[in-house]
Amino acid sequence: MSKRFLRIADTLYHWVFPRVIEQDAETQTLLRNIYPTINWQKVRFYEGLPWFIAGSYVNAIVLPATWNRQYIHAYFAVYQPDTLAGLSTIIHEGFHVLQYQDLGKGIGFMRRFMVCYLADYFQLFFKNILKKGSQVANRIAYEKHPMEIPAYTQDRYFSQHCLRHKMRIPSTQLPSQLIHTHCGYSPQLAFPFLLMGFLMTLLFMLIKPFIEVFFLIIAAPMYVIGRIF
Repeated sequence: MSKRFLRIADTLYHWVFPRVIEQDAETQTLLRNIYPTINWQKVRFYEGLPWFIAGSYVNAIVLPATWNRQYIHAYFAVYQPDTLAGLSTIIHEGFHVLQYQDLGKGIGFMRRFMVCYLADYFQLFFKNILKKGSQVANRIAYEKHPMEIPAYTQDRYFSQHCLRHKMRIPSTQLPSQLIHTHCGYSPQLAFPFLLMGFLMTLLFMLIKPFIEVFFLIIAAPMYVIGRIF
């Protein structure tokens, strides 16, 4: 019974707070050479998606730390740096980290990246929903998103480079097209959508910590019971 309580507590805890990934030296070196201006000491990688998008079509996402002004967390449904698809995804998410850094610090989820990302999504979504319906508008809002286009361009170019070199990529001999010191993003947002992005980010910033504390309150007694009995 004690093992069962500990297992439930551990599962619940890591559903809310996915496990930290200890990156291999080769992947670390590759990321640092592709994105040399990023402070990688402020970036943490996790295997497992955040609880609020678990089960969705998303296979990776970069989010701000809930309790910090600077840290950025990259989450992967499956972390596979030993495959071309997995490594390309890591490079893609690395570009989002660069966008976060370029757009500045914040408080928890209240980052300029979050506000602009949501605002751009809403702007594209509402532009297309009446003519094309919500499903197509949702796809367009993601595929044509000005923050996603360069990230996909980056991981596609990386994949092509890998295939040309049969996956043998000297991290110190990368083509200049792969190396980025700035993300190049310049917001082109109408005020109503910028306001929507701000309000959505503010709402999530305020609610998320309380929900996570609630899950911890549930998991803690199970852990204590499992340890005692």
